[in-house]
Amino acid sequence: MRCILFDMDGTLINSEAKYYAIWDQLLADNGYHLTVDFYRHILGMPMSGIQQTFTHHYGTGFTFDTLFSAFLKQRTALVQHGNFELIPGTRTFLEACGHHQISCGLVTSSYRNETQAILEKLDLASYFQFALFGDETQHGKPDPEIYLQAIAKSGFPPDEVVAFEDSKNGILSAKNAGLAVYRIENPVPIDADILDLVTVSFSNYDEALEFFHLNQEQLQ
Repeated sequence: MRCILFDMDGTLINSEAKYYAIWDQLLADNGYHLTVDFYRHILGMPMSGIQQTFTHHYGTGFTFDTLFSAFLKQRTALVQHGNFELIPGTRTFLEACGHHQISCGLVTSSYRNETQAILEKLDLASYFQFALFGDETQHGKPDPEIYLQAIAKSGFPPDEVVAFEDSKNGILSAKNAGLAVYRIENPVPIDADILDLVTVSFSNYDEALEFFHLNQEQLQ
């Protein structure tokens, strides 16, 4: 393992639960009901691809543009204030990667400006040698395009690169690019057939640190 490619939302930071809460309230205020089963299908999906999924689920009368605008307003406020917590063990794991000369790349469906703001607020930017963003690819996750670009940018062959993801769309994207995929668990479940594509699931990065033998004793 020479390079790790990390998704951001739900994989490095706890943003997905907060985004779910925003959508849940907005939909409830407008007479709609949001279920976890539906929401898991948009996890990891680029913002440009969400409209079709919502319209298909709620019908052609669904006022997506209005609600999405309200969602983005609240999401932007979250980003500007840096109101996200890291998945436990994230910083230690990234520091261990640096110590062991494992290259780290960020592969996110979020847009460049938003992602950079979050990384700066959480003081994470320096851990990544490169990054790819949802607004700079033609086809979003689950299409493998963004991961294929990341592999090329890493300079390593695919068998020396692994991905960390949390969502169905992200796992499919990385797997279809030929990568081994490790999952960071979150409260939104994924189907058993998708879990079968995952090499190992972790509840936090402390578990990943031990699994890859990048523990504190070795760092001293």
